[in-house]
Amino acid sequence: ALRQSWQHTVSWKRWILAPYLLVRFVLGTVLEFTGKLLLLIFTALAGLVVRILGPGLSSAGRAILHWPMRVVGGFLAALNAAYPRVIHRALDHPVPVIALVALCGWATWEAGQRLDSELLPEVHQGEFTFEVSLPVGTPIERTEAILGKVEETLMDNREDIRSILVTFGYDVTNMRRSDEGEHSARFKVLLEPDRHLARTEERVIRRLREHFTGIPDLDVRVVRPVLFSSKPPVVVEIQGDDLAVLKQFATRARDLLATLPELADVETTLQSGAPEIQVSYHRDKLILYDLNIGQVARQVRDMVKGFEATRFNLKDRRIPILVQLDQPGREHVADIGRMVLNPSEPEPIVLNSIADLTLGEGPSEIRRVDGQRVALVQANLGDGSLGSAVDAVESALNQQLRWPPGLSYVVTGQNEEWERSQTTLYLAIGLSMFLVYVIMAAQFESLVQPLIIMLTIPLAFVGSVLGLKLLNVSLSVVVFLGMIMLVGIVVNNAIVLVDYFNLLRRRGLTPREAIATAGSVRLRPILMTTATTVLGLLPMALGLGDGAEIRTPMALTVILGLITSTLLTLIVIPVVCYLVELMKLSLVRQSGEPATAGIADSSPPAS
Repeated sequence: ALRQSWQHTVSWKRWILAPYLLVRFVLGTVLEFTGKLLLLIFTALAGLVVRILGPGLSSAGRAILHWPMRVVGGFLAALNAAYPRVIHRALDHPVPVIALVALCGWATWEAGQRLDSELLPEVHQGEFTFEVSLPVGTPIERTEAILGKVEETLMDNREDIRSILVTFGYDVTNMRRSDEGEHSARFKVLLEPDRHLARTEERVIRRLREHFTGIPDLDVRVVRPVLFSSKPPVVVEIQGDDLAVLKQFATRARDLLATLPELADVETTLQSGAPEIQVSYHRDKLILYDLNIGQVARQVRDMVKGFEATRFNLKDRRIPILVQLDQPGREHVADIGRMVLNPSEPEPIVLNSIADLTLGEGPSEIRRVDGQRVALVQANLGDGSLGSAVDAVESALNQQLRWPPGLSYVVTGQNEEWERSQTTLYLAIGLSMFLVYVIMAAQFESLVQPLIIMLTIPLAFVGSVLGLKLLNVSLSVVVFLGMIMLVGIVVNNAIVLVDYFNLLRRRGLTPREAIATAGSVRLRPILMTTATTVLGLLPMALGLGDGAEIRTPMALTVILGLITSTLLTLIVIPVVCYLVELMKLSLVRQSGEPATAGIADSSPPAS
């Protein structure tokens, strides 16, 4: 029977596969023939077009290619003709050149002092979260009823919004804040893809804020996903011992900072705590009734909060069984006061007879930093950068709040990380400059020439700082990384110029002729290397694609610094070389020593 079934299956497959293979072979042959025929026809037509229009196309193509080359060549030829005259004029008048360098240094310092600062540029990822909370103690049913209307409004007006995820209450296993509870909710908003995502995000946030402003006693905070730092931008850490005074000043600081336009979503960690029933036991009455305060307290807690008596095994999981008083017996403070503490005794003792019950409020959190109690006032950035926001916060807290003895504050958050990063980055820039100087000193076998070449580094910072100020780009970690890159890039032009100047001096040219000739000959390579570097970084500077906020400041820093360094190098470095050569010549004449070759040569070597 098995053999007959196998033969039947084989014959059935044969009847199915034979037509399929035949159709596939026919279609493959037809399609292959059609493709070759179309390729042959296209090749013939292309050849005919080239044969008819070939001469005209060739001349037009050559014209199109030669036109930009002719323009660039003419510009370089004019520049080569004019640059030696510029060098000679600068050598004849070195004082204005030195004054120009001093003016650029002063302008850079002034602009750098007014430059805004931030830890990292804010990256817009098309998503953000509104964390909202009603007064503590609001049941989750009331929270959903109030904020559910906002959700319906947002769903009706979903312009620029792709999806909205709303969470009422909190998850015990995924708590992010100490003040989360049934009174809190999260609105996570995902935006539609857009070329101008930053403006779209600000517009949607502004529209959503308007929906929340009409709800009384509602605290709103906007949270964006961050890349490298989990701390809020501005955190005021108020330190003190008395928890009540600490909460009072934290509230006053929050109300004061909320009026600053540089800040948004100002809140304090010491908020209203959850309502609780506070039990104060009378120890004399406990002794009178022969009761132990620890046993009574545990009994009251187990009766109200419940305790796990056992667990029920259900297949692969164990379900805890909680034992507590029924809901009517623990719903109000008076019900808890009527709890019987000795149900097995003939004379019942109720809780009211040995303790006082009051309705109070527990602390939302008790936070310590280095053993000191602190309250945090946190805020996002509003209309301004991190540096301007910190300045406004310190000014407001120092001038408008009178701090009692034992109470102080410090501004932390991303500002603390930025200050710590600044120290490291300045050290990195200094170390890179030192390494560049050491390498050049070893290659040139001179201590003076590397100093002349390294003059291009502050000339590069002139363009970087002034350009960032004009473009309203804040100073950040990525800008510092661009400056560190500049230290190794901008010295190349001066190295090329000074090296050829030394070669011409060894050939017997005078200092003036050597510096003018070196500038004319090395002008084209200097401009070519600068142009290729700038054009290579241009796509990054345009800010295209996701995460462009991180890349653009670095590219702008390098481009602007390289351009100004190149322009100033072509004028300043020849003048400095010439002045140093004259000083060496004067020293040699005064000492009466014979001249040596190199930049210290006082005269060309004898033939």
